[in-house]
Amino acid sequence: MANGTARAAGAAPFKQGMRSLVGAVTVVAVQGHEGTAAGLTATAVCSLSADPPSLLVCVNRSASLAPALKDGAEFSVNVLADDQMDVARAFGGQLAVRGTGRFIYGHWVRSEHDVPLLVGARVSFECVVAKVMDWGSHHIVIGQVGDVHLGPPGSRALVYGDGQYKSVE
Repeated sequence: MANGTARAAGAAPFKQGMRSLVGAVTVVAVQGHEGTAAGLTATAVCSLSADPPSLLVCVNRSASLAPALKDGAEFSVNVLADDQMDVARAFGGQLAVRGTGRFIYGHWVRSEHDVPLLVGARVSFECVVAKVMDWGSHHIVIGQVGDVHLGPPGSRALVYGDGQYKSVE
């Protein structure tokens, strides 16, 4: 990039390379339009700032959850434990359930702000959308964390890498 021009890899080699990046498995959930909950499995989640506490989530614009993630919307990021693989698969579209039917997997409760929270998750973050930016096929969502719900101590993490779910301590 000596001349200041960015180069772009093709989609296929990029996707193959990204399979090497192991990430925590989360379910991002929101109380959507007309009172229906929506959610999806995501590994594109990371800490953004400790002051104010905030995180970053990348969501494909074609996802059913995407329209609900607008400025001021409340949502949760639930970090899955290794015994919640069925939840990851359901919200990742790997099981024959769609929409609110995905919430039959796992034990879900509503926070005092009506945000879906997964019981038994390693941690659940309740967030408010502070900003949404578009890049390529995705929304980059900055969520300001309002509440943190720590899960049971000693649970093992569910991670995703090389196209497979794995358990780590």
